Amino acid sequence: MFLIAQIFGIFSTVAAILCVQARSAGGVLLGQILANGFSGLSYGLLGSLSGAWVCILASVHSVLISCVRKLDASKSKKWILGISVVFAVAYVAGSAVTYTRWPDAISCICALLFVLTIAQEDASKMRNVMLVSMCLWVFFDISVGAYTNIITHGSTIVSLITAKFRLDRQKKEQN
Repeated sequence: MFLIAQIFGIFSTVAAILCVQARSAGGVLLGQILANGFSGLSYGLLGSLSGAWVCILASVHSVLISCVRKLDASKSKKWILGISVVFAVAYVAGSAVTYTRWPDAISCICALLFVLTIAQEDASKMRNVMLVSMCLWVFFDISVGAYTNIITHGSTIVSLITAKFRLDRQKKEQN
């Protein structure tokens, strides 16, 4: 199981690196769906139920937000707020149920940051919140032995910083 968990971690790494380079919030969301799904499988196979819960639920959360964004703007903002509140409660409740040791609190904090991330309409703002979350995930990964997820989150940090310089600076120069 350990080897299979690490392979899912590699798939998560590829999805995470590619998603943060997306110009649109939709592109970032698509990558989040894949990266979180693979990370959730990896954590589950490693026995970290809190990490698995947060990541799998984050994939579902991302799918719903992506679908809602296709509605007209006046309706989507209300739906996004409602969905975000429901998922924030679900993340905290699930984390409380699966809590076994102190790192599980980190995955819950990361889940709440994820709520803030995908509620953003601007890809630049999404990247800002993701940067904080990825740093916390590295500590979680170390504590549960998710070695390829350390690479995932570490390389995502590098990719986020690159995207901030490459995409966010271009956007400011255009304005």
